[in-house]
Amino acid sequence: MAAPTLLLLSALLAPPADTAAAEAAALKKSCDHGTAADCLELARRHARGEGAPRDLEKAAGFFKKGCDLNLAEACLELAALYRSGQGTKKDVARAVLLYEKACTGGVAAGCAELGAMYGAGNEIEKHLRRAAEYDGKACDAGIAASCRALADMHAEGVPMPRDVSRAAALYGKACDGGDVRSCGRLAGMMYDGVGVAKDPARAIELARRACEGGQQSACTILAVALQKGEGTAPDPARALQLLTAACDADEARACYALGALHRDGTGVARDPARAAELFRKGCNGGTAMACYELGLLYARGRGMGADLAQATSLYREACTKGDPRGCVALGALFQSGGGVMKDLNRAAALFREACDAGSIDACSRLALMLESGEIIGRDLKTARELYKRTCEAGVSMNCYRLALHFQSGELRNPATALAYFTRACEGGVAAACYEAGLQWETGLATARDPIKALGFYEKACAAQHASACAKVRRLKP
Repeated sequence: MAAPTLLLLSALLAPPADTAAAEAAALKKSCDHGTAADCLELARRHARGEGAPRDLEKAAGFFKKGCDLNLAEACLELAALYRSGQGTKKDVARAVLLYEKACTGGVAAGCAELGAMYGAGNEIEKHLRRAAEYDGKACDAGIAASCRALADMHAEGVPMPRDVSRAAALYGKACDGGDVRSCGRLAGMMYDGVGVAKDPARAIELARRACEGGQQSACTILAVALQKGEGTAPDPARALQLLTAACDADEARACYALGALHRDGTGVARDPARAAELFRKGCNGGTAMACYELGLLYARGRGMGADLAQATSLYREACTKGDPRGCVALGALFQSGGGVMKDLNRAAALFREACDAGSIDACSRLALMLESGEIIGRDLKTARELYKRTCEAGVSMNCYRLALHFQSGELRNPATALAYFTRACEGGVAAACYEAGLQWETGLATARDPIKALGFYEKACAAQHASACAKVRRLKP
């Protein structure tokens, strides 16, 4: 803010008891003559009750004079009074216009307030694109909270396409600017390698900083790392302390992690009933994984009596909240008719949802249904695509199933079939070892090689494949 004008010099010569009044009078005279900075200073004195009687109505009047003289800082502070209804009649629409004038005038805090208001939608109509625009301006000017708000939008993919790399960069900027919540969120991304290179050591450094700043979600990340000894020396006792404190503070993910320790007896006595309590608290707090784990306990009768209806409800909740395992478990119930009315098409839809969310188990189940014609609309092409995806993800049985598609029929390709049989055999599928042996023995896909064939037959025989054992007895010298 500009220094008070020369009119204040005479005020400085007044007796101490009269100094404040003289300064205020000098500021008013200067303001009346069009010095915007002095209007702002006088308004602030009236707003604080320091150097002038506290009078919010007068403060609003002087803020208005400063704003009318195009002093953006005065517009910002006048907006706050209109927004709260202090010193003037509450008028949120007027506050928005004043924040816009402040933002346009180069006061980043005005942009930040608009971003927050449009993002929350509590005082004005929610408009995320406008929120992103104003948060972007405020972030560019160095307001950390606005960088975090913009990062959240990129992380969630609303209203712009999801961009976790951009989100990580913005969380980093906000963290550097002192926003501990952003430090915690960046810690989680670095720990998992989402949007940024996986770096457990750096993640723990950030999590520790955020945890010390009171962010219980960061304390949870730190606790999990201490439990595993990943990125830091293991300290199960400290991990337990952090998780307990975070769960007591209603951090749902901490309750989930603490429940897992009680379920497994890791660092504490095995206690399924206590695990169920903690999973319930985590589930009620919005953590999908906790809902799924509680559903499993109900399904298996661990820590409470078995209750398939409760398990079904919890699987559904887990699925809705984003844990694909819940969708798979619920789909399996619809497929078998356990606890719900059998509905294969509903099962397939749930498997598809979970598969799209990255569940390899769901993709495998869906592929089998599509191939078998168990549901309306047999789809061999999609089944093969899913077998290929899951084979590459390490599901050896699906490498075998894919190989069968290339062994005969319209896609017949013995060389491709052999490649997939070999891969499945390496993954422990005895039938695949046997089929690969046949390929080498007969020369169907390549030149005959009885020695290689024998090697595959021996692998299959070791897994109790009767036909392979017969081949070994015949071929072995």
